[in-house]
Amino acid sequence: MIHLPKIEIENKPQSPFIDRGTIMKTFGISKSTLRRWMLEEGLKYYKISRRVFFKTKDLENWLEKFEVEKKNG
Repeated sequence: MIHLPKIEIENKPQSPFIDRGTIMKTFGISKSTLRRWMLEEGLKYYKISRRVFFKTKDLENWLEKFEVEKKNG
């Protein structure tokens, strides 16, 4: 009889930060597009050495600025 080890899944709280790769993959954009969003469009970011991070809340608030109102007619 084979005994498989018990696998325990940890429920870790989700980090309030995401990295560039996650944003590029989620939105299907290039690094240059993300850089333009940061420098020209005002997307807040945090830089530690060469690593760049974004607060998920900042990203959500930034995206809300681009909401398009549906016009009747």
